[in-house]
This record gives sequence, structure tokens and C-alpha cells, in this order.
Amino acid sequence: MRFPPFDDRGALTTIELEALRSLHGAFLTARYEWQSAVTVWDRLHTARDLADLRAVERPPFRYYEEAVHEIASGASDYERHTALTAWRYAASAAVLGITVLERVAQAKPPLAASAVEELCQEPTLGRLREALSVPAADFLPARERSFLDERQEMVERWAQLRDGVDTAIEIVVEIAEDKGATHPRTKEEAAGCLMTEHSPPHTDPVYLGILQPLFVVAEEVPYGISRVIKGS
Repeated sequence: MRFPPFDDRGALTTIELEALRSLHGAFLTARYEWQSAVTVWDRLHTARDLADLRAVERPPFRYYEEAVHEIASGASDYERHTALTAWRYAASAAVLGITVLERVAQAKPPLAASAVEELCQEPTLGRLREALSVPAADFLPARERSFLDERQEMVERWAQLRDGVDTAIEIVVEIAEDKGATHPRTKEEAAGCLMTEHSPPHTDPVYLGILQPLFVVAEEVPYGISRVIKGS
């Protein structure tokens, strides 16, 4: 989804608009790289399974099996790297976008430059969940002749992602317990954590199941802002 056009009505400040546009491009680029990495990983995972079957026959030389495993390991690392990069920018885009959407809808003063810059940083899991609790669907103007209750669908979609973030917070606590770490030990502590710092390579990805829904939210928020400004 492309970034929506904004006219010169002045509802957004230059720094708000440019920050939103930059984050949009950042997470879309990372998203495409992640999707490519997933495709490569899937192919190599299948090749690794076949190599393991061949290894049972105990061939005299096992260079093929070694090569497949080495490449597959690198592909797995790259998949996680691109996923976490995409998460960082998509989560920032979502939180900033929701904050601006609420500001515009409620006719609040423009965000200060320092506030915009702070919102461009990766949000904690708790901050993301808090942003997803904003009743953003209520801000959108109703569409005439719509066969779908898009606002209700939006509410349900955001609620599912919010539940997914709750699950991620619980997983962060479980990982800390498995590692014998002293932090985080509670959901409240985990809510103050960053996804990129708490999805270690030896565990199943914490972002599993919620990264793609996050993309959807991050993509739709700028269009919500545009609709509120236009009133349609």
C-alpha cells in the first residue's frame, strides 16, 4: 500500500508528515526483505530435511550436507534480522501514526519536534499495546454505500493484534525464566521491553504471528489520517 497523498490544508506539520512518510518507506522496505528471506529460508529448510535423510545412508563424503546446513543457518539469521528490523520501523510507524490520528481527530495542537523524534524510536511492547487501545475506528468518517462495517472490522483487527502483543509480553517473561534472568520477571516489566532486544536467536521468534498484522495497522493509519482530514 502506497503512502497517501496529503494536500496543503495544514492539518499536519512538516515534521509529522515527513516522519510518517519516512517510517512508512522504512518498514515497507524491511517487510519486502523479510518476505524474501522467509522464501529463501523455506526453500533451504526443505533442502536441509532432504540432506538429513541422505545423511542416514552415511555417504563417504558429506560436503553437500555441510553446505546446506551452513547456508540454512545463515538464512535463518537473516530472516530474524530482517523481521526485527521490520518490526522496529512498523511499530514506530503505528505508534506515531495513531498519535497523529488522535491529535488530528480531536483538534489537538501539533506535536513538538522532540515528541515526533521520540515517537520515531522503537516503542516498548506496552507502549504499542497502549496505542492499539486508542479507539481509532471511531475517528473515521462513515462511508456511504458501504456493504462492510469497516470500522467494526478495524476494531476487531486491532483487538486481535493487541491480544498478540499481550502474548508476546508473556513470552518475554517465559524466555527470561528459562534463561534464569532477573529481568523481566513480571508482565509489567516485560511491557517495558523492546521486541528487538528480547527475541534471542535460540528461541522461537517472539514476533511470530503478530508481525504481519502489525504491517496492516501501520499501513492503514496514514490513510485514516487522510480520511479524517478530508472528512470522508
